[in-house]
Amino acid sequence: MTDALVKPSSRWFWVYCLILFAILVRLFSLGLYPLMDTSEARYGEIVRLMVETNDWIIPYFDYGVPFLGKPPLFIWLSAISFKLFGINEFAARLPSLVCGIGTLALVWKLARFQMGKQQANISVLFLITSASFMVLSGAVLADPVMTLTITLILCGFWIGWHSENASEARRWQYLFFAGCGLALLAKGLAALVLAGGPIFLWCLPKGRLITLWHRFPWIKGTVLAAAIALPWYISAEIRNPGLLEYMFIGEHFSRYLDSGWDGDEYGNAHVHPLGSIWGYLLLGGFPWTFVLMGAVITQLWKGWRKKPTLKLQEWDYFLLCWLLFLPVFFTFTANLIWTYTLPVMPALALIIARLFGENWPDHSRKLIALATLTPLLMIATTVVMMNDGGKKSQKYLIESMTAHTVEQPGHLIYFLKRPFSARFYSHGQALLANSEEEISNQLHDDRRDFLATRDGNINILSESLRDRFEKVSEYRNWTLWVEKE
Repeated sequence: MTDALVKPSSRWFWVYCLILFAILVRLFSLGLYPLMDTSEARYGEIVRLMVETNDWIIPYFDYGVPFLGKPPLFIWLSAISFKLFGINEFAARLPSLVCGIGTLALVWKLARFQMGKQQANISVLFLITSASFMVLSGAVLADPVMTLTITLILCGFWIGWHSENASEARRWQYLFFAGCGLALLAKGLAALVLAGGPIFLWCLPKGRLITLWHRFPWIKGTVLAAAIALPWYISAEIRNPGLLEYMFIGEHFSRYLDSGWDGDEYGNAHVHPLGSIWGYLLLGGFPWTFVLMGAVITQLWKGWRKKPTLKLQEWDYFLLCWLLFLPVFFTFTANLIWTYTLPVMPALALIIARLFGENWPDHSRKLIALATLTPLLMIATTVVMMNDGGKKSQKYLIESMTAHTVEQPGHLIYFLKRPFSARFYSHGQALLANSEEEISNQLHDDRRDFLATRDGNINILSESLRDRFEKVSEYRNWTLWVEKE
């Protein structure tokens, strides 16, 4: 195995190179395209406001408007990155990649513990080259840090339960509880449900729930989890009474049970047909979901012909619980988005490694070829985003405003709609006007103000107000205007 690192002729050499290549592709792509509306730019602006206000307890949706929709762990990480690297796309996305690499490390450890080094290596290869994992390990979203905490909980549970080394087992048991505390800061109760569901299902047979109660240090562990999560929840509730009710009742129960929930204070419901999560899983796990489907069909065919080649063990049952609980859980809600499938990608990678690891020499060439697809598609996607990224971002429109020479520039006013990316790239200076009167009230007498409109909305304004402006630039369906001299 050691020789594989130095012999280009070895397939293991190409496995390591491909893992490194995939990580580097994602690393170098982080800062090459704008933050996209709505989600990326929205969270980017929330992070920017945290840095500007220096308020690390309450994230802000807008000046003076608290953001109570999610716990702040991913916001804290991005804010630290802004402090270190400045306010830019690379810094905003870097924490997600760091969390992704952390998830890779945990998957390697779990696979190494249960299956051996060979399966651990290819588990990492399969995970980093699954489509949604590669894309989201560089997106300004809460999903990568939530996936890291869920993976930590499940790794801590499995190794803490099965390790024959008492000190190692106890260490991972406490990591299990630490993961629970971090999960509460990453996504709230939802993360605990998504991590606890597979554990509960695996423990149902053979009285394992009783064993779990006796084997893990629940009192000390719960204190550890509470020490991690409760300080923020208590501080935030004191600062903003009602936070816990909105976050736990609204964001968890109402969002799940009511597809038309109108209590969302920070966005809109994402209504999809029931069962859409399975389509998102199929596409998000590309290409490995298709490989798994082929393997399942093959096993069913062999079972029908009474020639089964794979006997399910406790480990296999655990991985299936991990893979299937989340999509089954979200099958019964219409309020979801495609990123929800990210926490099961580690299970998918481990299952593929379980299926093909023991016969790696027979399948390695084809699997390595498949693994190259996602990094290459990521490169192509990045090129497209670099050249067409402004379609869902105001970055280029604001850059054209900055480049336009005006001796005394005034306000930047958005008429009827102000995208989150406009707020982020203007450093919070973009204003919103919903009427002609509001525009007039925000104009300076001694400065030249800018006006941004879309879809020809300039024609809604009176002729006298339109005549005060001249066109600066156009991008997609947006037009930037400046007051005439």
